Amino acid sequence: MTKRNIVISIFIATVIAVSVFIPRVALAARCGDAETSVISCEGNGSAAIINIIKQVIKILTAGIGVAAVGAVIYGAFLYTTSEGSPDKIKKAREVWTNTVIGIIMFTFMVAITNFIIPGGVFD
Repeated sequence: MTKRNIVISIFIATVIAVSVFIPRVALAARCGDAETSVISCEGNGSAAIINIIKQVIKILTAGIGVAAVGAVIYGAFLYTTSEGSPDKIKKAREVWTNTVIGIIMFTFMVAITNFIIPGGVFD
């Protein structure tokens, strides 16, 4: 297995473990008839949907920040251990470039969503 397949497998296993083994005690909020642990719906109809979208974007922002820091560290590790190999240096620069592109794309997505949602996402 390649490193990428191992990372993807660990990520999927973690998501499954967290989603399956959440204790019922941790489920504190309610969204309609469903119990939730993170997202609570305030309001009815479109107001509830807008509040859910706001909370999802806030969670994604934290996740993107963690992923970006991890990618920069991974690129630094590749660059440091390259030992002058042009291929590894190129790979490290590609990781950094893709990280910056991803952050810029996410920023535009949040800006567009912030423009569409009344009152903005981060109120």
